[in-house]
Amino acid sequence: MFDFQNYHWKLAACSIISILLFVGCAAENEDSSSSSSSSFNIGGTVTGLSGVLIIQNNSGDDTVVEQTESEDVSFTFKTNISSGSTYSVSVKLQPNSQTCTVSDASGTTSQNISNITIACTSSSYNISGTVSGLTGSVVLQNNGADDLTVSNGSFSFTNKINKGSAYNVTVKTQPSPFTCSAASNRGLASDNMSSVSIVCAVQAYFLSGTASGLGSTTLGLQFDNETKTLSDNGSFSFSTPVAEGGGYSIYIPSQPDNRTCSVTNGTRSNVTQNYTDLKAICWEYIDNVTIGGINDNISQNGSSPQLVEFDSTLYSAWVEPSSSDNKTRIRVAKYNDNSSSWSFVDSSGINFKSFNSSATSEDASQPVLFVEDKTTPSLLMAWIEELAGTSYVTIARYINSSWNYVAFINKNNNALSSPHGVYHSFDSSPYVTWSEEDNASVNQIRVSKATGAFWDGNGITGINDNTSRHATQPRLASLSSNLYAIWTEIGDNATGQIRVKVSSASSTSWTAVDNSTVLDNSTTSGINRNSTYNAEAPELSVFNSKLYAAWQESNSNNVTQIRVAVFNGNITSPSWSFVDNGDSTKGMNKIIDMDVNENASAPRMTVFDSSLYLTWLQEDGLSKQMRLAKYNGNDSSPEWTVVDRYDELGISRFGLNYNILKVAATPVMAASSSKLYAAWSETDSSGKTQIRVVKNPF
Repeated sequence: MFDFQNYHWKLAACSIISILLFVGCAAENEDSSSSSSSSFNIGGTVTGLSGVLIIQNNSGDDTVVEQTESEDVSFTFKTNISSGSTYSVSVKLQPNSQTCTVSDASGTTSQNISNITIACTSSSYNISGTVSGLTGSVVLQNNGADDLTVSNGSFSFTNKINKGSAYNVTVKTQPSPFTCSAASNRGLASDNMSSVSIVCAVQAYFLSGTASGLGSTTLGLQFDNETKTLSDNGSFSFSTPVAEGGGYSIYIPSQPDNRTCSVTNGTRSNVTQNYTDLKAICWEYIDNVTIGGINDNISQNGSSPQLVEFDSTLYSAWVEPSSSDNKTRIRVAKYNDNSSSWSFVDSSGINFKSFNSSATSEDASQPVLFVEDKTTPSLLMAWIEELAGTSYVTIARYINSSWNYVAFINKNNNALSSPHGVYHSFDSSPYVTWSEEDNASVNQIRVSKATGAFWDGNGITGINDNTSRHATQPRLASLSSNLYAIWTEIGDNATGQIRVKVSSASSTSWTAVDNSTVLDNSTTSGINRNSTYNAEAPELSVFNSKLYAAWQESNSNNVTQIRVAVFNGNITSPSWSFVDNGDSTKGMNKIIDMDVNENASAPRMTVFDSSLYLTWLQEDGLSKQMRLAKYNGNDSSPEWTVVDRYDELGISRFGLNYNILKVAATPVMAASSSKLYAAWSETDSSGKTQIRVVKNPF
């Protein structure tokens, strides 16, 4: 019999279920619709990690992963990715002793991503080499252990070294009557290391030299198994001999307080004589080391440092916000070498309001210091300041312990940037240059005397090679009767070209002296190594009565290299020769161990003690190092020697940074009759930028 009541109940139940399903589907569709505009986490798991790994997503959003235990560790990038966008995870910095590989690294987001895996494995390498000149045997050690008895010929230590770990091969006991010395015997394992050379000979030689810049500190020097502790400036010598034909390498196990030291002539091969020219040289931090830099207020960011030696005194200028109104001021201080202290000479900061109390306080920026070298020299400073909506090159002179207003300069009442000044001895006049937009919003290179008399034709446009192309970052140099200008200008291929022009003191016209030696033989390019790659941040310096230029330029791997070239001095037939210790893809970066693939930037030059010095910034992982090198002065066979900092292995990996893990910026130098100074800005532990200063008594 048909159950009518039960039928109605089932019908009702089905109706309810259908309604719920419909509502559920609608809700699901609604959620799906809303998720299309959502953002998602990108993350995964790291396995096998021991140490610190830095990863990034889409070439940014750096994330540090650290693991000291054996467990796997998960990670999630801080920045979410919107639905439908792509992600690409890569390793930015490998752990010291491992290689990490990313799986499932890329894709398109439609949900939270958590399946990215990064597997880290330890790599280990053989340490090997050769022995020559020996009769009998000798015992070698690696890192003070792992004894290995060897004879002439090849050898290899039994124990391998993890990737990134240090190795140091030494002679345990000299095999009388032979003296054995080790070369290419120390470093960081980055592959199987087979270049260790043990040279033995009956004839032996000894090493000695001098130390400077120690002050009241002590410095340890390590040569083979001998440690030499220096407590005073002056002479020192090693008792460990070097075999004839062998080599040596001296390093500093640890740096003294408030100083960073290196050894000049500390490495040689094929020794055939005693050497007495070793120099242990220490840079001394002369800022407020224990609390920060020379900032007036270490809780404020200092930037754009400048240095100049004037009247036998070191002066520094920089930009720092005022605590009263947060407007940026130009701060100026001088260094008292006798008391090792800084004193301000700026009455709480310099801007136009310093000279005119009725003026509105505005931001001041981009200072440059230079000396007016007349019978009675004076210190000049130029900077950029906006007044009543118009930017000016503002110039002041330091006279009788106070700053005095000189001039406001601009041409078109438009935006200004990158001022620079120089004294031109030929006509006894200081000159300034800057970049200024014309009425078509194209940046022009302007040149003027400090008095305001334009030296660029005084027209609507400046001295650009092509006045329809943007030009920035000008610098000036004075040589004989000529005034030279260098700058960056956008070329035909939309890349920055390094342009150079010259003017005489008797004429405001400018003549191009570039575009003659580039690799691609372009006639519309500057002095770039290769005009197809971008170049910027040029610098000029006069050394040995010749004009040298430096700049940063990208290579085929899109890594910026420091390039250096010298001008032949012929204005009618100009040419530039590269003296940067590199080739078509490698510039000054090449002289820094393992750093040819790290970006370098911001070159600056100065002359001290009849030598040319170059400073620049070199990337090192997440930090930037303030590097410094010395030129041998031989344009036919150019060589540059690093004179900043060597690590505990004698490797030139780090610069003059107070903290090598922090970012340095805007390096500069200045020279006196007896000392070379360097300054830069550097972030401290709180993230504030401090103005750091060092001196070196070469």
